[in-house]
Amino acid sequence: MKKSIAKLVSFILVAVIVFSMAACGKKEPPASNETAKEEPAANEAAKEETAAEGPAAEEPAKEEPAAETSITGTYLGQLDYTEQASKEFGESLGFEVTEPLFMDIYLDLNEDNTFHIYVDAEKYKADVISILSGHIDDIIAKSLEQNGMSPDQLGEVAKANGYEDEESFKQAMVEVLEAELEESINLEEYEDDLNISGTYAASGKTILLANEDGTDTITINDDGTLTMIVPLDGENVEVIMTKQK
Repeated sequence: MKKSIAKLVSFILVAVIVFSMAACGKKEPPASNETAKEEPAANEAAKEETAAEGPAAEEPAKEEPAAETSITGTYLGQLDYTEQASKEFGESLGFEVTEPLFMDIYLDLNEDNTFHIYVDAEKYKADVISILSGHIDDIIAKSLEQNGMSPDQLGEVAKANGYEDEESFKQAMVEVLEAELEESINLEEYEDDLNISGTYAASGKTILLANEDGTDTITINDDGTLTMIVPLDGENVEVIMTKQK
C-alpha cells in the first residue's frame, strides 16, 4: 500500500507541475480620442476673455491621459486541483478525500521585459502529505480490510507489532507514511518543468510571453489582476494572478 500511495502522489504532482499555458484573451483596440475643434474667436478681446474664464461650454477641455500602472512585479495564482485529487485518491485508496488541494503558481514580470513562471512545489508536496496523514484511520481500515480483518481488531494488530495501544500504533504509521512520502516525491527530477522563463511584451489588455517553446498570451483585467489559462485534465482552467509586490 505504501508504494501505491507514493506512486499516486508522484503522479498527481507531475500532472499539476508539468503544465503549459494556452493562449487566451483578445487584444482590445485602444479607445480613440477625438480632438476638439476650435471655433474662430470674434476678436482678440474674446480670446482673452475665453482664456481667462476657461474653455467655452461647446469646447470641453481635453482630459489628460491617466498615468499607466506598471505591470512589473510578482503575481500569485492558485490552480485548484481538489476535484482531480479527490477522484484520484478515491479510485486508488478506496475512500473519499474532500480536502482542498491547490498548487501555488508565481509569475515574475521583470523591468527588463523578462518573465519567470514557477510553482511552490514544496508547499504542494507538504499539503498532499498532510491530507493523506489526516486520513490515517481510513488508510489503516482499508489495509485491515485487504488483509481480511476488521477495524475492531486494530488493538490486536497494534500489540502484535509491539505497540502499547491503538493510538501509539496510529502515530507510528503516520510517521512512517510521512517519511516515505517525503522521500518518494523527488522534486529535483522535475526541475526543468517547474520553471519557465523568457521575454514578454505588453500591448493593450494582453501580455505576450515568448521563449524557445513558442508564445502564449495572458489577459490583463480591469482590476489589475491577470488571467492565465492552464490546461488541466483536458480542460482549460482560468487562473487569476494577483500582484504581490
